[in-house]
Amino acid sequence: MVFIDTHSHVLPFIDDGAEDWDMAMAMLKQAQDDGVHQVVCTPHIQSAIDFDREDEIIGVFNELQDRAKSNGIRILLHLGAEIYIQPDLQLDKKIATLAQNGRYFLIEFPMNLIPDFVSQRFFDLVMDDKIPIVAHPERNARIITDIGKAYEFVQRGALLQANAGSITGQFGETVQKTVFRLLDAKLIHLVGSDAHNNSGRPLMLRKAYDIILRKYGQEAAYKLFYSHPKLILSAQNVSVEEPGPFVNEKSKKISDRFKHLWEKIIT
Repeated sequence: MVFIDTHSHVLPFIDDGAEDWDMAMAMLKQAQDDGVHQVVCTPHIQSAIDFDREDEIIGVFNELQDRAKSNGIRILLHLGAEIYIQPDLQLDKKIATLAQNGRYFLIEFPMNLIPDFVSQRFFDLVMDDKIPIVAHPERNARIITDIGKAYEFVQRGALLQANAGSITGQFGETVQKTVFRLLDAKLIHLVGSDAHNNSGRPLMLRKAYDIILRKYGQEAAYKLFYSHPKLILSAQNVSVEEPGPFVNEKSKKISDRFKHLWEKIIT
């Protein structure tokens, strides 16, 4: 089984990802050994000012390709961006969409909230056939307490990308529980490494793949780690399954309190 990683910070000198060329090469070698076949470089774009660095980013990407080839790395590299949500979000830059396909873009929310303007902006973009891919929704505090918000985004045409580290427990028990609740409800459509280095956050997917394979089966694992990413990179439609039933964490806690109270009453 080979994998396609649509979310990585392997470009050096651009953001908080790879510190230098040596680290970038180490990350790609780890990825190749792990079975990763294609990688999208998605540097952070925090504002329009970062988009002004587009030529610089493209230049570093081209050098990464050359260095990877010289080091015997056979991974197919693509360029994109992880865009921090803004009210005036525009996708007219070359790097705004994944692999410059003009259709799918990776978007990041603040970790503690979802801005009010997001739903309308997503609606407008989807109407223009620009498809949002929400990065690591399982780490967002609003979705942790109410995964109905994730369901709303999928209803509006967005896709959701989980981090491999969330599945393996790297980001803690709460995030891990949330990602499995999303997976159980069929609200996750692809898995990425969100790699930042070659140690604590490596560009590796197999451990998460093995967990998904055991828990959800071959078909689900294949879609999350290969076929859906492949469709996305070629700007084709991704057919999503109808989301299943889910319980919000807030309502679950209330239900648990009533259950505990009832048990006290009848004993």
